[in-house]
Amino acid sequence: MRKPRIGSLEHRDLFCRTFIETHRVFEPENLPWPRLEARYVELLRAFPFWSFARSMEQEADRMIATFAKTLTDPVIREAVELQGYEEGRHGRLLNHMLERYEIDVPDVPLTNLPVTREDFVVFGFSECLDSVVGFGGFALAREKQIFPKGLLDIFEHILFEEARHIVFFINWWRYEEELAGRTNPVARLLATLQYHVRAGMHQAQGAQGAAVVPAPIDLTGGGSQAILEGVSPKMFLEVALAEERAMMSRIDPRLLRPRLVPVLATVALLGLRLLPPRAETPKRSLAVAS
Repeated sequence: MRKPRIGSLEHRDLFCRTFIETHRVFEPENLPWPRLEARYVELLRAFPFWSFARSMEQEADRMIATFAKTLTDPVIREAVELQGYEEGRHGRLLNHMLERYEIDVPDVPLTNLPVTREDFVVFGFSECLDSVVGFGGFALAREKQIFPKGLLDIFEHILFEEARHIVFFINWWRYEEELAGRTNPVARLLATLQYHVRAGMHQAQGAQGAAVVPAPIDLTGGGSQAILEGVSPKMFLEVALAEERAMMSRIDPRLLRPRLVPVLATVALLGLRLLPPRAETPKRSLAVAS
């Protein structure tokens, strides 16, 4: 298939139309939520980030809806409004799940700050930054069968929606950069790096603020430990990149994909593969001399 020229109206129509046409209509309370055994509910309760995740989705809903009102292009505005709706629905889905399985987490007050274009851009790059970690965590949970398939199926679709979001965002950003005449690839790479750093700092500040205690959220304990136990950095990157490729294969190949984080993850993985294998600790003999 022929790819449209970046910055053309054909490009705009493709990334907006693809995003809108792949939207799935549903309400969180009508999804086929499975009955969970007590051990699964306790494992869900052990995850440390529910307050942060819910507040991020709710905040994104408010921010994107406000930003959409500033857009003059009706085609782009419709797609951005839909993204805001989906982010808000993610927040409602998390809220329904927490209530359904009686998982009590504190509310995080939403802000009422003015919204600028930069806020939307930083948020878009933060989703690109989070994506590989999310893909890896989900793939491991599925591979280890941490939760019943019915629950994983619900979150698999939510993860695909996030994949759609970052593809839409990166195409919108490149479209806007082309229209503004910012076409130098080196300058664009530097800008991408700067936005990823800003996005990482923003996420860290949000996680700190959403923590139940003054200490930062510990992503290696509780329920996260069940996913990460026995998983080396190399193994995590392998499954994360494989899941990223699987998610992206479901989206129109004519569209751009976020590249920086997958490339950095691939470089890290290649470096880990070059390291000499760690020597296994010799097992102690259990034989008893006669």
